[in-house]
Amino acid sequence: MRILSASITVHDVAEAARFYRNILLLPVEESPNGAVVTIGASRLVMSAGERFDGAHHLAFGIPPSDFGPAHEWLAQRVPLLRSGGSEVILGSDEWSSRSLYFEGPEGIILELIARDADAAAASSVTAASARSTASGTGGNPRMLSISEVGIGVADVLGAVAKVSRELAIPVFYDLSGTFASMGSHDGLLILVHEDRIWFPTASSRPAHGPLAVEIESPAGNARLQLGAEASVAGG
Repeated sequence: MRILSASITVHDVAEAARFYRNILLLPVEESPNGAVVTIGASRLVMSAGERFDGAHHLAFGIPPSDFGPAHEWLAQRVPLLRSGGSEVILGSDEWSSRSLYFEGPEGIILELIARDADAAAASSVTAASARSTASGTGGNPRMLSISEVGIGVADVLGAVAKVSRELAIPVFYDLSGTFASMGSHDGLLILVHEDRIWFPTASSRPAHGPLAVEIESPAGNARLQLGAEASVAGG
């Protein structure tokens, strides 16, 4: 499963666009009503909207070879969130990953994740993507894609059953009443209970706001509504 795009609303489009362009050095195209951020093979689509409660969560995949320079580069640009006193957060044996977490525009919880499974991914990045996301002299990492999208739901196990049935997306390694991961190393939907706190923050809960995710799905063009404001569509 690959994540093609994630669409959210932001109160201040211009400020959000400046963050992705000037802080993360990502390509951004602005329009009168929104902005599109290119993250490797994926897109983050932002449109103007009212403020909402909670925080979205997105993870951007980077090659494992970029992680060290990315850590140094990112720490000079934004405050990094910590867990157990460390800025580098290790995934479980099944995830086989290292992550850096930080806060983006309007409270969004962002993550750079380097999965061992992506060790060969850097060599397969298209020429166009490589030009727009290649590591520069400042150590900025190559962004491969949106690797994860977090979605808050009222019933995690019920949502898992719907996603599995209607979009043919399997459970990854995590499945409980408060947290589930679905997809593969190429892309994950992170389904969490709407009252669960986003790791590794102390108080950020999942957003109660518009979120539309487009994925490559074995089920084709099926569209699934998860709660009142979140949807996932196969493409």
